[in-house]
Amino acid sequence: MRQPFMAITIIILLWGNSIATQPASAAIHNIGSGGCPVNTVVGGNNLVQNGDFAQGASGFSSALTNRGNGVYPDDTGGGGFSIQNGSVVYPPFESNPYLFGRPFPGDVQRDVPPSNTYFYSNPSAANYSAGNGRVNLWTQVVSVAPNTTYNFFAYFDNLLDPVKSANGTADPIIELRVNNTSVGTTVVPKIPDRWVPIQFAFTTGTGVTSLTLQIDSLTNNTFGDDFAMTQINLKQCVSGVGAAKYAFPPQVAQHHGEDGYRLEYLITIRNLGADPVSNLQAIDDLAAVFADAEAWVVMVLENVNESGFVPLTVNPNFNGQTDKQLLAPGQSLAAGLTARLRLIVWVQPPEGPVVFANQVQLTAVSGNVIVTDTSNPGLDPDPNGNGDPKEVNESGTTVTIFTPYQYFLPTVLR
Repeated sequence: MRQPFMAITIIILLWGNSIATQPASAAIHNIGSGGCPVNTVVGGNNLVQNGDFAQGASGFSSALTNRGNGVYPDDTGGGGFSIQNGSVVYPPFESNPYLFGRPFPGDVQRDVPPSNTYFYSNPSAANYSAGNGRVNLWTQVVSVAPNTTYNFFAYFDNLLDPVKSANGTADPIIELRVNNTSVGTTVVPKIPDRWVPIQFAFTTGTGVTSLTLQIDSLTNNTFGDDFAMTQINLKQCVSGVGAAKYAFPPQVAQHHGEDGYRLEYLITIRNLGADPVSNLQAIDDLAAVFADAEAWVVMVLENVNESGFVPLTVNPNFNGQTDKQLLAPGQSLAAGLTARLRLIVWVQPPEGPVVFANQVQLTAVSGNVIVTDTSNPGLDPDPNGNGDPKEVNESGTTVTIFTPYQYFLPTVLR
């Protein structure tokens, strides 16, 4: 945002130097802006260095001037970028500021943790003029494997207050590029006012071992192009695994002469991709689930041997407390196959109302990377059938509620 003010330093936290990078020559097949192909998910380590800017302005090059950490990169000072930490308000010397930065909350679907640090971008008119309307914000060369599918993605937040800046200000226009191949441009709107992901999936060619990743601003308008970006990622697209946990209604039951309830669960595990997965591990922390119970014990853990389900070897030592692994070591699932386990627990709830809620934590190895999922309630690990079980509406706890109210009927004497 163009403002005739001097920059004021408010935080000095992280220091670093920009590292110039040279483009690598490589061929890629552009899959598009929808992210990983159907029946695959992002997995493994992030190949981008310092993608959350926790190490300051290091590990990347930029056409923008680094104005220093924790400052307002105003246009009067030539624009530029600044690494921010935490919540910020700019311009700090105005009584009615209109630029608001905030930490990134994380993205469970893509296994991206929260981040307090982010890149504040504010190109100047001179920057856009020098690049013929394009400004390179961030460039980094990364090492990759040939004939491998990746997703290049990052998160962006329009910093302008949607009400105070509703007077014709421009919205940032972002472009992701891989070896000068563009996925197209994406507008980062003021409304809804939140961090949004922009992504670019592609497959590397034979013999490719490095790529040049680039993020550009094509806004070409200094009146409103302030935005933040963080958690720049490059991860493989691999076969995903999904889990679901279903709870039957409780049944009154005794155990060793004690009154309680029989809780039966069905745990569904599925390979959602086109490649086999190995080293399946499913953790069910029953000690945390039944922490408020008077008593509880695992009664049964077994395979459901029905049509449509392949058998997995269960862990005979599972007790949900000292041994929380549902499966024996070395379990695997071929592409598209599903397994189901039956877990029966006897529990003695407390006298007052109580909620027992939990999720199964699932991990596996797909190709050479680890993939994960947290179970959603029900019988289907991927209700919308797109091969990604970690979307917002496909995750949640499986709940059993006890409300032991007693109802008394009055006796009428005649």
